[in-house]
Amino acid sequence: MKIVFRRDPTTDMYYRYARQEMLPFMPADAQRVLELGCAEGVFAATVKERTGAEVWGIEFNPQAAERARAVIDRVLVGDADTQIAELPDNHFDAVVCNDVLEHLVDPVATLKQLRTKLKPGGVVVASIPNIRYAPALSKVVFRKDFPQDDEGIFDRTHLRFFTHKSIVRLFETAGFTMQRMKGINAYYGPLALLLTLMSFGYFSDGFYLQYACVASPST
Repeated sequence: MKIVFRRDPTTDMYYRYARQEMLPFMPADAQRVLELGCAEGVFAATVKERTGAEVWGIEFNPQAAERARAVIDRVLVGDADTQIAELPDNHFDAVVCNDVLEHLVDPVATLKQLRTKLKPGGVVVASIPNIRYAPALSKVVFRKDFPQDDEGIFDRTHLRFFTHKSIVRLFETAGFTMQRMKGINAYYGPLALLLTLMSFGYFSDGFYLQYACVASPST
């Protein structure tokens, strides 16, 4: 199952995001970490530097993968599901999916594959965009539009769109239990505040661009 980013990694910052806000969700004692869609390995390298973990990556774009090889232990190149199938079972303490699952045709199937690669006690750490993010929701509701952008909620390479409820369902369907979930990259603009106040908190999830998740295989 291919993760296809139609971008040039030699010029596009899309491949170089540090994602510092996701570091607190990583298990501090992880010894082996896999990042799915590792791009140039910026986040993975930071995890390696901070924890001393052995860090692997899977990246579809060969140019980005070549840069990642310079900073992490091992990088596999190509179709995500094909490369996951080649990984050893019961090997990783954590698998990272930062803004990746929404690019997949069948993220449930991919998560089911990843379950077998986790050691007992292992977790999936994921960042997933929130379609109910107030600035995005306003484009649909008030502007009657559904843009196709280069990045963000309406990234043209997104194949799936998620809310808080459907993110939990995604993991549960794949055989995981959500251990921790928190909105990140908040927007406290007037629209989000107004919607929250007028709806008595019903639209409070509209503050968050993404949700950070930590999920473990269900027993």
